[in-house]
Amino acid sequence: MLSQATTSPATARATTTPASPLIERDSKAVRTATITLSDGTKLCGPLSTTPAKPLRVYIEETKEYVDVPIEEVASMKAEVVWERDEREWQFKLSGSDEKVYSGKTYPARETRYTIKMLDGKAVAGSIAAPIYLKQGDESKTLVLHKRDKGEVGQTLKQLIYVKEVYFDAKDHP
Repeated sequence: MLSQATTSPATARATTTPASPLIERDSKAVRTATITLSDGTKLCGPLSTTPAKPLRVYIEETKEYVDVPIEEVASMKAEVVWERDEREWQFKLSGSDEKVYSGKTYPARETRYTIKMLDGKAVAGSIAAPIYLKQGDESKTLVLHKRDKGEVGQTLKQLIYVKEVYFDAKDHP
């Protein structure tokens, strides 16, 4: 049965280039922004989200999601809910629930974002979404994390996150 394949193998190369996650420059969903990272670095340029995807904010108090289109956002600000060094561990044996600690640590942090919208309303909750910043010919992907985990041996200071995003007033309708 397997020797009678109904489709031929794919040998032709793709004739189109992969789609960029950045929306076209003249779109309302691409807006000039200034991003401040937790280490104080400021990044400026056209900012967008995944095409046709709003920022999905989880409101813990009401246990529901609110979708916020990027074109309605005036600013976003992170609040650290908690941060700490976690101890690295693994299970002693496969199938065991006994943990063995290595003596090493890694940084972990939980954040929530407050989004202020152009109409003055605010939404606060956790977000897990990529944002795309274009700087000249270079594109950067940054992630708004609900919970972020660093590498073993890294410090909390080295676990950099998006602290603030402000959109240019001239982009507002």
